[in-house]
Amino acid sequence: MKFNQFNIIYFFVAICLLTACSTSPKVPADQLDNYYFVKVGDIALPVRVCGNINADIAIVYVHGGPGGSAQGERANKYWEEIEKYYKVIYYDQRGSGITQGNAHAEDMTIEQFSEDLDNIVDFTKQVAKANTVFIHGASWGGGLATYYLLDTTHQHKINGAIIEAPAYDIKNGAALSVQWMLHKADSMIALGNNLAYWNNCKDFYHAQTALSYKQFKQHQSYLTQVFGIVSNSINLQVRDISVPQFEIGLSYANAEFAPSKLTYEGQSIFTHLDLTPKLNQIKTPILLIWGAKDGLLPKDNLAQKYALNIGSTDFTYDATKYLLSAHLPHFEEWQQCNVDVKTFVEAHK
Repeated sequence: MKFNQFNIIYFFVAICLLTACSTSPKVPADQLDNYYFVKVGDIALPVRVCGNINADIAIVYVHGGPGGSAQGERANKYWEEIEKYYKVIYYDQRGSGITQGNAHAEDMTIEQFSEDLDNIVDFTKQVAKANTVFIHGASWGGGLATYYLLDTTHQHKINGAIIEAPAYDIKNGAALSVQWMLHKADSMIALGNNLAYWNNCKDFYHAQTALSYKQFKQHQSYLTQVFGIVSNSINLQVRDISVPQFEIGLSYANAEFAPSKLTYEGQSIFTHLDLTPKLNQIKTPILLIWGAKDGLLPKDNLAQKYALNIGSTDFTYDATKYLLSAHLPHFEEWQQCNVDVKTFVEAHK
């Protein structure tokens, strides 16, 4: 199934939850599809374990947002191939997606989210029976995965990490994204396209000293119109999956709640998150993936800075790849991503 139009819910992480088919395909005998809740304090994190039933290797997917969901992510064609070889763990973060329980505002911290992820890694080893664990974090999930790896205890639990367009430096990344968008607005004006609209767009940015989570929604709307979040839409494909029953209002409410409350060192992640000075603490093998046309977290500057500051001596990044992708290459160029991720996992299992 191919599609060319879709809705954004915070960094595109909920696309497949909204576009996946409602049928319940039969699970092949050699595949897993089990659903759990992992309780951490007052929160029950929904976890879906899918993939090769005999695999001793698992990939934990860390979804974007904040406020997104992983529960429909497997509809993305990319995961179909990955599940043939490995187990894949799809979980929703605290106060996000269709997580159950009481999400207290004071617990909506990247520090707590990292502890939650550690519980999921432990669950993967103990319940999903995978001794070899990788994490794949995309967008905000890449930032969270990066923060998780700052702890050496966490590093020792996993064999490697796939980090995709990570929101590790939102503080400076947001400013770069605004400049990217202003350049695109100027391009539209130069072409004579909808002059009033794009001049209003420029006025919107000039009126902001910094983008809060509320302004990010409008920012994403502008980015979408100039293909800054998804560029290679013609290549997007989804497959039939079943999705857990949920109240649609819950996912929308969480898409508002999580970004409005999530903090780093007591301050909003949108204005204060910058992990650059700490990247040298990460010694885990890393595969970095970044789309050349990314307008939300522009590759130029951000990817190079990540590569220059990471402490790992086992670091893989090819700036000549993903030239057709914007923010999420595993959606947009899933064929190449399949090859690169499997090569990385097989080399570090």
